[in-house]
Amino acid sequence: MLEDISQKPLDPLVAKGIINILGSTGTPPEHGIQYYTVGLDQYLKTLVEEYLRGILRIDYSAFKLIVGSYGGGKTHFLYNVRDLAFKENFVVSYVPLSPSECPFDKLELVYKAMVDNLLAPPSKGKDPFSWQARGMEAFLRTWYGQVTLSLEGAEDRESLIMEVLETITGIESISFRNAVRGAFKALLKGDEEEFARFLLWIKGEGFDRESLRKYGVMEDITRVSAFKMMRSLIQWMKLIGYSGMVLLFDEAERGMSVIRAREKKIALDNLRQLVDECGNGRLPSCMILYAIPDENQLLEGTLGVYEALRQRLRGLFHRSNPSGAKINLEDLDMDPMEFLTALGEKLCQIYQAAYHFPFDTQELVHNVAKAAYSFRFHGIGHRRLFVKALIQCLHQLRDNPQKNITYQGIESILKKETTEASEKETKRSDEAEY
Repeated sequence: MLEDISQKPLDPLVAKGIINILGSTGTPPEHGIQYYTVGLDQYLKTLVEEYLRGILRIDYSAFKLIVGSYGGGKTHFLYNVRDLAFKENFVVSYVPLSPSECPFDKLELVYKAMVDNLLAPPSKGKDPFSWQARGMEAFLRTWYGQVTLSLEGAEDRESLIMEVLETITGIESISFRNAVRGAFKALLKGDEEEFARFLLWIKGEGFDRESLRKYGVMEDITRVSAFKMMRSLIQWMKLIGYSGMVLLFDEAERGMSVIRAREKKIALDNLRQLVDECGNGRLPSCMILYAIPDENQLLEGTLGVYEALRQRLRGLFHRSNPSGAKINLEDLDMDPMEFLTALGEKLCQIYQAAYHFPFDTQELVHNVAKAAYSFRFHGIGHRRLFVKALIQCLHQLRDNPQKNITYQGIESILKKETTEASEKETKRSDEAEY
């Protein structure tokens, strides 16, 4: 299912980059996750077969709730889905949600984050580790380049380009349709100033009403119109030749991206509406994954919106039930110790590729896995603890190959990590409240 890269040599600098990010934060780097992915095939294969190559191809849409503890692999899972979606020619937007910059109760900010994080599938043959420009400006310029290149040398080229633009119909927001057409035409004319005006509007960063009115851009992007603009963005993707769009929302913190009760009710209602949108035809060929550390934030409460979400998100997704809405990353077809051991072996291979330092790590991996699993009730995902502790131990061994890393020493590393994580979470909560 996943590309078999185990036999391919890993560039030492890329390997060092992976180790550096995992060792410092415990969070996955944007690229290279295939080198240490373990235990996800049952979910990823089903998502590809049933959705990316299945019903999304005939304009259906889908919503999945991704549940995993803090540090339990949610972002890693989303990055895997992103890479698989690219292979199937889907546009992807990975949107980290947060109380300060992108809370889910303010959909105009969610829309803005969607377009700011827009990524087209990388061109064939492109180095998967190379930097790729993201966002609406890069996307528009890529679209313009693809269309003009395909018609290069054709007679009456400009008329053919106009015909391509005229095929962009059926978008819910006429203002959105006219803005993307206008941006394309501005690039065709070489008018960067005019292009910038359309771009600012599409990104939700400004509305020059007087100058855009003559182009048929009449509606501002606000909280009221945000859902319509999100739908229009998704509809546009199909019209310009992509398979569809995959949206990855990541509640990276321990709770939801909103704190106060009223804001939370709005956010939950927005989420309920988004789930419902996946049941109609206004989100063609779109898959939405919403990752959260604690499903109780969504499903346990007395308000009607809680019950509405419970009804919609009750079924558990599995290869034997691909229509289920909830993917539980704590429920893998692997014993927890088996999972950590397999993950540790892959991380050791990456480490050795990075530093050309061979050593026997079997006993070390086993001890770190055993100790990390014993910390599974300490408020931070034991998988993240395992990754960070193992890399610290590997650094110590490289510095002093004769060092005896005891089980007690591993526990000391884990205790320090859990204390630091708890202090950071307390600070974040205090800042959000006050």
